[in-house]
Amino acid sequence: MLFQKAKQYESANFKGLYSFIKFIDQLKLSSGDLGSAKLIGENDNVVRIMSIHKSKGLEFPVVFLVSTGKQFNLTDLNQQVLLHQEMGIGVKYINYEKQVQYDTLSKSAVKNKMLVETLSEEMRILYVALTRAKEKLIITGMKRDYAKDINKLKEQVERYNKSNNKINPILIKKYKKYIDWILLVYCYEQDNIKEKIDLNVYKKQELMQKLKSPKKEEVEIISILENKKTDNTQLNKIKDTLNYSYPNINATITPTKTSVTQIKQMQESDDNAEVIELPKPKFLLDDKEEKISATQKGTLIHLCLQKLDEKQDYNIKKINELIYNLMKKQIITKKESESINPYIILEFTKSNIWKELKQAKEIYKEKPFYINIPAKDIYNEEIDEDILVQGIIDLYYINKNNELILVDYKTDYINKNEENQLIIKYKKQLAIYQDALENALKRKVHKKYIYSTSLNKEIEC
Repeated sequence: MLFQKAKQYESANFKGLYSFIKFIDQLKLSSGDLGSAKLIGENDNVVRIMSIHKSKGLEFPVVFLVSTGKQFNLTDLNQQVLLHQEMGIGVKYINYEKQVQYDTLSKSAVKNKMLVETLSEEMRILYVALTRAKEKLIITGMKRDYAKDINKLKEQVERYNKSNNKINPILIKKYKKYIDWILLVYCYEQDNIKEKIDLNVYKKQELMQKLKSPKKEEVEIISILENKKTDNTQLNKIKDTLNYSYPNINATITPTKTSVTQIKQMQESDDNAEVIELPKPKFLLDDKEEKISATQKGTLIHLCLQKLDEKQDYNIKKINELIYNLMKKQIITKKESESINPYIILEFTKSNIWKELKQAKEIYKEKPFYINIPAKDIYNEEIDEDILVQGIIDLYYINKNNELILVDYKTDYINKNEENQLIIKYKKQLAIYQDALENALKRKVHKKYIYSTSLNKEIEC
């Protein structure tokens, strides 16, 4: 956000640190809220700079591992007193009469143990760094005298042979930089990795020369074009290139990630192409003017159903207490609590699903999930790609007969004897929930239900 405000400040042709600080102060006084910083999404086309720890679990097409010539931080090993959770305390011996001090055997042992652990941790960190790239890894590091250091490395490689295809630990402990470890492996495996690794050495003067701006050459481009003869073969190649149409164009406009709700909305928009009227934003509404929409009421009913305790026996008084407690804890507002029909919640506690829940072995509510689904199953196009779909399952449980049951609450208004409309409308959504559950739990879903709050009944799909 600081960068964005600085960019805004510079665009107004102001200069100077003092004026910029004053500009920020004025913003704080005038608006009170500077807003939030722009977040970088996972698909944004940017260069990401991060620590190795931060990159753990991530992958990128091209990765730069830089500053490998920096020595590991071993300052903790030089403390007067060393502490180790297994070996205890290591201290110096001090002879005040002779005015001498030196490490005791215990301190030397603790120091050696801590050094081994530090180097082991650095080795794990280096492994993380070397495995982040999908296509290409570029490692950079600086050395004061590369020729001298590489000759010493080669001498050590000749002196210490590998044992069980592993580099001698004595040699590993001798070097305390990533670049030395990498070069050590390079020297051992030079004949085996020539096709995979390019080692380039540049002197400082060469790099500085490359950074200099090249001299611009003036060219009479118009006269060159006028005198150039047209090659029809080349011209046809250019036309073919410009008129080229990518055969898998659908794959480029298909999102790599979506949600169950977006899939449902997309299918509804395909079935009913009509203008959607957006509600007035909350900040433009007065308290008196604000109304609880049907969608909001549905969300509130969902919330109450999730908060029900299967160990309780509910009546209308207890349902009202549940709604009141949600308002008291500021989970919902007073106006929202007044819009909830408690009898809808009470009816659910009389359903067969509720009876099964009271005897169920395991109950899971509001469980998020992610699943890969072929794009052609969603978009009805021949796209050879998978899409990551995310969603939240309202309820699933293992009943007393050890059967897996899936339940989805629906608050849509529906007329009696029109249950089939709900089944058709949410068939795809429930199929995705079923696939996600079966893949995650490695067992079949025995039954799946839609519980309609409009009809106060469960509908088996």
